[in-house]
Amino acid sequence: MPQRPAPAPSFWTLQFGGWGLYALLLIITFLPMHVGEGKALPLVMAKGIRAVFGLGLTSVMRLGYQRLFPGTFRRQALWALATSAVVGMAWVLLAEAWATWLYPTYHWQTNRMQLPRNALDYAVTLLGWSGLYFGIKHARAWQGERERALRADTLAQEARLASLRHQMHPHFLFNALTSVRALIGEDPVRARRMVTEMADFLRFSLQKGDFPHVPLEEELSMVRSYLSIESVRFEEKLDVSLSVMPGTERLTVPAFLVQPLVDNAVKHGLASGLLPVRVRIQVTREQDLLRIRVDNTGKWAPPSREPGPQGTGTGLRNVRERLAQLFAERAKLESSESDGWVHTVVELPAMEWTPVLATEAA
Repeated sequence: MPQRPAPAPSFWTLQFGGWGLYALLLIITFLPMHVGEGKALPLVMAKGIRAVFGLGLTSVMRLGYQRLFPGTFRRQALWALATSAVVGMAWVLLAEAWATWLYPTYHWQTNRMQLPRNALDYAVTLLGWSGLYFGIKHARAWQGERERALRADTLAQEARLASLRHQMHPHFLFNALTSVRALIGEDPVRARRMVTEMADFLRFSLQKGDFPHVPLEEELSMVRSYLSIESVRFEEKLDVSLSVMPGTERLTVPAFLVQPLVDNAVKHGLASGLLPVRVRIQVTREQDLLRIRVDNTGKWAPPSREPGPQGTGTGLRNVRERLAQLFAERAKLESSESDGWVHTVVELPAMEWTPVLATEAA
């Protein structure tokens, strides 16, 4: 499961940090011109107070800007221009009042010619702050929409995978019940044994049905249960061998991945009419690739619209869609026919099964 992104800094963290940096830049800019005159401390105090005024005024501006969300960019831009101009004048008046209070010999009339320029300077600073404020707000809103879209896409994908997994149960039941129906009349004892094997298989599938991934050894255990069901019906007509490379049992695979491949092999083998039907299951690993190969004697039978021994193509189509959903282009399913054998090969990334993966799958 992907990690959640770190939470974005709060408004007050950015506010104090930004105005602190503003004061520092002002001090660094003007300090070389005053350090030799013994005015370094008054300069630091003046620029610090200027930043404090900026912090307080923009905090008030924020209260008005919050009412502009959601809103159009044009409306926000006009408000930013007007508010920056008005508050810039207020900033000048505060600065003059502070200077008059701190320095009794100071008279604002002596500095009145610079007031418009100072107001414009402050207004530009406030306009820059407004641009950053609205920019960050829009960026966070876009990020929120993006995260909601990703969550919706993830939920849709999970729903799709759950639907595909759940399709396996009626598909298997259809095939198994068809076999039981065929056995009831000719051999009731074997039919009862097959029902028992079906109960064991379905118990296993119910326990793992909500897990998108399972260890390969559990998947193969379910395949063996399935083959036990089929062997009850076909006995010597079915010859199956299973070869598993050591060390692959703890790799993870999508639940109900191998069983439909084997089911498909048995059906196609029987449809060919060449008995006994030989099915060979081979599991190997090549570096970061897990390969599952299922071969059966006979010929490839195209899917049919009607239920029957040749099958409807649901099993392989389901597996192919689930691989595409889970792994995109990193996994593939290929089928071919040669020399009286039908070959089905699945390749997917080799991933170790871990308790963390089990928790995420749940």
